[in-house]
Amino acid sequence: MQDTFVFSSCFKPYIESLLKEKRQAGYQYDTAEYMLHRFDCFCVEHGITEAVVIKKLSDQWGELRDTEGKITQTGRISVLRQLCLYMQASGIQCYIPRSFNHKSGSIAYVLTKEEITSFFEQVDAYRPALGSAVFLRLSLEYKVLFRLILCCGLRVSEARKLCLDTVDMKNGILKICHSKGSNDRLVYMSDDLRKLCIEYRNLIETRFHITSKWFFPARDPQKVFEVASIGRQFQRSWGKVPYAGNQLSHPTVHSLRHTFVVRRMNQWMQEGIRLEEMMPYLSKYLGHSSVDDTFYYYHLVESSFKIIREKDVSSDMIIPEAEDSEHEE
Repeated sequence: MQDTFVFSSCFKPYIESLLKEKRQAGYQYDTAEYMLHRFDCFCVEHGITEAVVIKKLSDQWGELRDTEGKITQTGRISVLRQLCLYMQASGIQCYIPRSFNHKSGSIAYVLTKEEITSFFEQVDAYRPALGSAVFLRLSLEYKVLFRLILCCGLRVSEARKLCLDTVDMKNGILKICHSKGSNDRLVYMSDDLRKLCIEYRNLIETRFHITSKWFFPARDPQKVFEVASIGRQFQRSWGKVPYAGNQLSHPTVHSLRHTFVVRRMNQWMQEGIRLEEMMPYLSKYLGHSSVDDTFYYYHLVESSFKIIREKDVSSDMIIPEAEDSEHEE
């Protein structure tokens, strides 16, 4: 893969100057460079010869395409917006496209190391008010379910719909079937997470005597976990952490997936690994239909980099030693 992109449109000097300024400020900016190169090619293809972004050009570039979702569209618009703001600061009057499309004005939440530790302390400390076997079993399932989402970057739907025959606990491989975009894929677990899953399933079968095709059986073992139930348990645990209520936005279960991706990208940035080179692999791992869908997470990295750059998430921080908590009964 080439080290740098070659720009050839009339916007070339402004794009190259923006990239230089961003990197001098400490940003890796590799994925943004990729998207700016796409915009550069777009301008050449459409015969744009004047280096001024007008509303028509912005609307054409920002139009939702048949093969993409809102997240991808948002990423493309955001990069053009940065270029327009830079050009305007340089004295070039440009149309400034609107910022991110968002449903409620909120941005994705990325948990810090301290928040993750505190959250799982509450998850592990949870004791259901009703001490029946079914509720004790469900409390055990949440401990593993949330860790699987965070450590593997799974979608909530993918984690809750795991079946016994799609979890290879011997080799630590999850087969994600019929996920978003119908892209089946394999996800690999760390060894300590694999061992946790083995211990969890042993308890499900020997202590609770559950027979089900689901890896995380619901209250009715023949049914799959409901999204609402998972969300309520997440909020119940989050509400007890000391950080709850201190932020303008609040995490959801999906924030665990966001956190996995952002921290992985942040680690690559710290190690000097070009995100441009890793994006295809990360995109496939996440089950995205294109690299452009993964581009959304770059903005999360850029916005949260100062918060998490000195923090590191490792599985041993949240994966407990095996224990058969008979005292719960």
